[in-house]
Amino acid sequence: MNKLSVAIVFCAFIVVALTGCGEKFNAKSEKEFEASKARIVKNLNKEEQVNLEKALRVIALESMRLKWNESEKYKGKSFDKISLEMIDGLRYSSVVNLAEDLLQAHNKKEIAKVSAEIDTLEIQKKELIVNNQKLDIFKVTSLTITEDDFFGEKVPELDIEYAYTGKQALTGGVAVKVEVREISTLKVIVSQIWGDAEEVGTLNPGDSMNGNVMLREAKENNPAKWKNVKYPLTNPKLADFDLKLELIASSITTNGKIISLPKYSVDDIDAEIKKKKAELKELQETKGTLDELELTNK
Repeated sequence: MNKLSVAIVFCAFIVVALTGCGEKFNAKSEKEFEASKARIVKNLNKEEQVNLEKALRVIALESMRLKWNESEKYKGKSFDKISLEMIDGLRYSSVVNLAEDLLQAHNKKEIAKVSAEIDTLEIQKKELIVNNQKLDIFKVTSLTITEDDFFGEKVPELDIEYAYTGKQALTGGVAVKVEVREISTLKVIVSQIWGDAEEVGTLNPGDSMNGNVMLREAKENNPAKWKNVKYPLTNPKLADFDLKLELIASSITTNGKIISLPKYSVDDIDAEIKKKKAELKELQETKGTLDELELTNK
């Protein structure tokens, strides 16, 4: 064999090696695909065989996505048929490249999706802060703990006086949310809504209101703290009883517009933003290669 012939044979060997295998997948039918796959797999090492299996699973998932998201285009075609059409005529290396392109495209979409979710949460947070400022229109001016009879049981009762702190008269309806929470457990033991946002009335700056809530559960949970209490207690430190009071407008109606306190808090949104940012960081660090996937049993 002359030098030119040797060079041609050597180059042909390199081309075959670089493509993983010179043979292409024949995916005209499932039977032909399995036959061509068997021939190709014989020329692959263990790592390449694993990567091929990963790639085929990625492509199968993409066929499902296409079938679900573009049902009209793929009407009458099974998942297997779509997968076979995507693979037909490709060599091993091209199948791997296709799978990694799909992984990277999916990752890019997920990054955009999570980034948009974070932006939405940030907007919601700003809106919530503004609404909370509008609803923070009351100040507790006086607290008194008395003892009341509850079906023959002596229970402590918290009398609350509070004032409207707005600088201008508020014409419309107001509903006030009152919560008493245990400091140690963060458990809400009292939750009430006073008033009605749909009732029409006028609050002038400095107007005072009052209401009361029973602290029966607080006494049951911490009986020792209530054992030697002498009633009435004027402006007590609620923290001495492991309690914290929150009083805020839950909704107001003014000029026909209702501003309501949502069921979630700024802390809830911050926690979700933190979670989403961690998810985004993980996505941004993902390269979209088959090496990052773990092959599990079918």
